[in-house]
Amino acid sequence: MLFRNHFVFLSSNQDSIPNVVPEQSAAEQASEQACEQACEEESCSSEGSDPVAELAAAKAELEATRARLTETHDKMLRIAAESENSRKRWERERLEVRQYSISEFARDLLPVIDAFDKAMNAVDSAGITPDTEEGKKMLAVVEGVQLVSKMFHDANKKHGIERLPGKGEPFNPQFHNAVARVVDDSVERDMVSDEFVPGYKIGDRVLRTAMVRVAVKE
Repeated sequence: MLFRNHFVFLSSNQDSIPNVVPEQSAAEQASEQACEQACEEESCSSEGSDPVAELAAAKAELEATRARLTETHDKMLRIAAESENSRKRWERERLEVRQYSISEFARDLLPVIDAFDKAMNAVDSAGITPDTEEGKKMLAVVEGVQLVSKMFHDANKKHGIERLPGKGEPFNPQFHNAVARVVDDSVERDMVSDEFVPGYKIGDRVLRTAMVRVAVKE
């Protein structure tokens, strides 16, 4: 009986107990207010935006980006062209150094080449034949000299040392030094009629001009 009365008392007084709601902190309230304000501003901005203005701004930005890309592309092309030109120039200079570094040495060898040529001319004019024992011995010496001369000329050619055009060729003041002249009405232009000393070049550079006689029309 006592327990029932106590239960009735609690039930009858339940409505009189106040509901306790936890209070929000000041930080939470400020955060909620900031969120609500941001949402309102975004909503207002979306409602008040101009699609035409946004499209124009997007096009302007696109054009600016294209201009920057074009400028960058042009710069890259210029850099690539300059790099290729530098590579070609370096390669050309390297080849020139390699080719022309022996110019002085080759110029000093020209008298040796002249000596071999004179020896060959002397052999040809001597008319040596193998009919006699002495002739056979001389021919062996001649063949040896001819072989050495050929090897020498082949080595010169390998290193770009070549003989300039001489007798029977048109006169060229870059290649020929005219030390004598002869009148010849049969020629249409100045021609090299005789060559006293041959000229040589290495690559595109003249090592020595040829000393020649020039036939000229009167």
